[in-house]
Amino acid sequence: QLLGYRLKDGVYEEIEDSRSEPLNLELKVEGKLIRFYREDTGEKLLYPRELADRWQQVKKERELAEKEYEQAKQERKLAEKKAKELEEKLARYRDRFGDLPEN
Repeated sequence: QLLGYRLKDGVYEEIEDSRSEPLNLELKVEGKLIRFYREDTGEKLLYPRELADRWQQVKKERELAEKEYEQAKQERKLAEKKAKELEEKLARYRDRFGDLPEN
């Protein structure tokens, strides 16, 4: 259970709703710690360690996405090269034998 006071009109009043009006946060006791939640979204604010862990996770995900992007780019280049080679081969065939039948 939290116990706190809010200054209102020069008088301290006990906080009964576990809210921080100036911060627009809801406060909840979790174990020995106080957890903060945004009132507008209900989103839990992370502790510094949790935030660092989440940042590392996002960083790894970004690196993986960049690696996959580069791989896809290379595969696209290879496919374009192969398509160009096939077009050139078809052009040589047409020069030698004429157009392919429409069958």
